[in-house]
Amino acid sequence: MRQAHYTFLRNLVANRSPVLRSAIALEMAQAEDLGRLRGRAVYYEAADFAKAEIKLRNGGYAIAAPKAGQSRSSARDAASEKAFAAPVTEGLVAVVAIDLPDIVCPQGSFLVMPWSSALALPYEVLMVCENLEPMQRIHRYDWLKPFIKRRRTLILFRGAPSWFRIDSAARIVTNDSRPVLGLFDFDPQGLLMAAGLPRREALCLPPWKVLEPLVVERKRYDLYADQRRGCQALLDACVEPDIAVAWTHMRRLTRGLNQEAFPECGEA
Repeated sequence: MRQAHYTFLRNLVANRSPVLRSAIALEMAQAEDLGRLRGRAVYYEAADFAKAEIKLRNGGYAIAAPKAGQSRSSARDAASEKAFAAPVTEGLVAVVAIDLPDIVCPQGSFLVMPWSSALALPYEVLMVCENLEPMQRIHRYDWLKPFIKRRRTLILFRGAPSWFRIDSAARIVTNDSRPVLGLFDFDPQGLLMAAGLPRREALCLPPWKVLEPLVVERKRYDLYADQRRGCQALLDACVEPDIAVAWTHMRRLTRGLNQEAFPECGEA
């Protein structure tokens, strides 16, 4: 999608318009199945606004357009260098490097660098991780080994709206050509974000015999119930085998699990 499409999505989410008749609304309805066409008009309901939010997140965009910022070094007069400034992490990404030559990343830590520098690293597979804390614990997840397959791996924090921004991380994903692994929360939105990754090789989850008892024990019904309505239609239509299997388990269990609760265990 072009920048104009993401601008349209942001406006749709912000305004919650029940019906639109613009050319771009018609285009998005036909190309992205967003809204329902009736003649030259497009009608929207709650599920469409949720779908628009997911498309923004998968594209690396914040739901609300960021305010224009400036570097702190450009602050003038007696004004605080922090006033109206862009975050100091603008353009930076947080990563963990596994088995990359000449790069040391102690366990529990992560590296910060411009997204273009991260893209230039000699990794073989990119793993996008939804949350920062699990990324710091990535060395403890022995169950990831069958997904990594002894390859040089770069773990990328997918970012947050105001720090290590989502769009900076998304630039790596969209400008790269190497395979991608998805490590997300076990909830409907996590499955959709994984499904939306280009060149996705796998959804990374612990083995079911380990994951399922944890899901039952933690009783995170909220993760499933709060997201199901907005995500169900897209997940029901997903034909990717790993996403479909995970969605089947999730519907049966009627609950999810946050990444921070994933087990630190082996494959067995």
